[in-house]
Amino acid sequence: MSRFPVLVLALLFLWGMIASLAFPPASIWGLGWVALVPLWMYICQPRSPDWWIISFAGFLWGVGFYSTSLNWILDLHPLMWMGVPEANSVAIALGVWLFLCILGGVFSGTWALLFALWGKAAPMGLRILGGVTIWGVLEAICSHSPLWWLSFSLTQSPGNLWLLHLGQLSGPTLVTVVVVAINGFIAEMAIVYLRSRTLPRFLWIPPLLLIIAAHGLGGILMASSPVDVAPRLNIGLIQGNIPTRVKLTAAGIRQAWDHYGQGYKQLVEQGADAVLTPEAALPIRWQPDQVNPLTRAIALEGVPLWLGTFIERNDHVYQSLITLDGDGQVYSVYKKVKLVPLGEYIPEGLGGLVQRLSPLSANLSAGAADQLFQTPLGPAIVGICFESAFSYRFRDQAALGGEWILSLANNDPYTYPLMAQHHAQDVMRAIESDRWLVRATNTGLSAVISPQGQTRWRSQIQVFEIHLSTIYPRRSQTLYVRWGDWFIVVLIITTALAWRYSP
Repeated sequence: MSRFPVLVLALLFLWGMIASLAFPPASIWGLGWVALVPLWMYICQPRSPDWWIISFAGFLWGVGFYSTSLNWILDLHPLMWMGVPEANSVAIALGVWLFLCILGGVFSGTWALLFALWGKAAPMGLRILGGVTIWGVLEAICSHSPLWWLSFSLTQSPGNLWLLHLGQLSGPTLVTVVVVAINGFIAEMAIVYLRSRTLPRFLWIPPLLLIIAAHGLGGILMASSPVDVAPRLNIGLIQGNIPTRVKLTAAGIRQAWDHYGQGYKQLVEQGADAVLTPEAALPIRWQPDQVNPLTRAIALEGVPLWLGTFIERNDHVYQSLITLDGDGQVYSVYKKVKLVPLGEYIPEGLGGLVQRLSPLSANLSAGAADQLFQTPLGPAIVGICFESAFSYRFRDQAALGGEWILSLANNDPYTYPLMAQHHAQDVMRAIESDRWLVRATNTGLSAVISPQGQTRWRSQIQVFEIHLSTIYPRRSQTLYVRWGDWFIVVLIITTALAWRYSP
C-alpha cells in the first residue's frame, strides 16, 4: 500500500497552475512543451504508486491547469442586474467555474490512469507512443462535448505559428499530439538522467528531430500559402461596446440602432463592400420586412449588412447572423449550432436547479450542422461565439465551399483573458481552413486574421471601434478540410500494431 504523497501532489497541483501560463493571455507557449513533464515522471517512476493515487495526481494537476486557465468564468458575477440575488450570483459563478475545473481534472486524471496501465511494462518508445495516443484520443472525443474549450493545442496559439500550421494537415489534434510527444521525450530523458546521473547523447536525437521536423513542416506550409489575388473584398466591422446589462434594455436597443447605424454609414463612406456586426448586436426577434433605422440606412446606401440578431422559425428561436441585402431585406440566415449550456439552453435535468438559483430562462434552439451561409459576395463560413472552439464546424463549412470566415461574439461581461483565448481560437481556425477571418465582437477583441494566422489588426477592448479590412476569398481545401481528423486514426492503428509486435 503506497503512502499518500501529500507534498508531491501539492507540487503537481502548483505546477499545473504555473503551466497554464502557456495558454492565452500569458501565451508563454514554451511552457506547453513541459506542462506534462512532472506528472509524466511521477506516473513512470520505478516504484509506481497505487492506481488511485496516480489518478488523483492527474486530477490535481488538471484542476490546477484548467482552473487558472478558466478563471475568467468568475466574470459572470455580478448578475444582480438580471434579478439574481447577490448570494446566488456568486454561487452561480463559483459553481460553473468549479464544475469546469473538476471536468478538467477528470480529463487529466483519466489520462494519468490509462497511461499508467499502459506504461508500466512498456519500453520507452512504446510508452511515449501510448501516452501521446491516449491524450489525443481523449481530446478528440471531448472536442465533441457541449463544454469543450481548451485544447492542449491552444497552448501554442497565437505565438507559435509554425507549429500551428500542422493544423492544416489534421486539425488541432495533430498539434496537440506533437506538443504531448515533446513533453513525453523531455520527461523520459529526465527519468533516465535521474536514475543514472548521465544522459546518453542518442536520447537527444528523437526529440530534436521531432521539434525540427514539426516546425520545419509547419514553416513550409506557412511559406507555401498561395499569394492572394483579385477579387478582393473590403469588409467593415463594428465593435459596438454596449454592455449586455444595457443592451437588453429599451435604452440599450436605442443605443444599438445608433451605434450600428452610424458605424455602418461611416464604413460605407470608406468603401466597404459589406459590414459585419457582433453576436446579438440587436437582441430582438427580427421581423421580416420591418422598417427601422438600419434597414433605411441600408436601402439608402445599397451595401449589405451582416447583423447578429435572433430569428424565430416555427416556434423556435435561434441565435443568428442574417444578411440584409442592398434593399435591407433578409437574404440569408445562419443559425448558431453550438449553444452555450445554461447561457443559451438549459441541459436536460438541470431546469429545477437553475430555477431555484435564478430567474434565467434559456430556450434557444440549435441550427442544422450542414448550413452554408450564402451572401451577395459569395459563400462564407460563420462561427458565433462559443463555436470558435469547435474546429470541425469551420472545416465542414469550408468543405461545403465557404470562402472566408465571419466570426462574431459578444464577450461581455468577460474580461481580457477570455477575449485573448477567443482570439487564439480564431487564429487556429483561420490557419486550419486556409481562410481570411474577420472577427467582430461587442466589447473586444475584434480582429482581422490572415490564412497564415497573422493578426493584421486587433481592436482595443471595451471601446467603440470600426475598422475596414481587405480580405481575399479562397477556394483551396487543406488536407484537414478534405479528410478531417485522419491522423488520430493512423496513430491508433500504429500504436496498436506497435503494442502487438513489441518484444
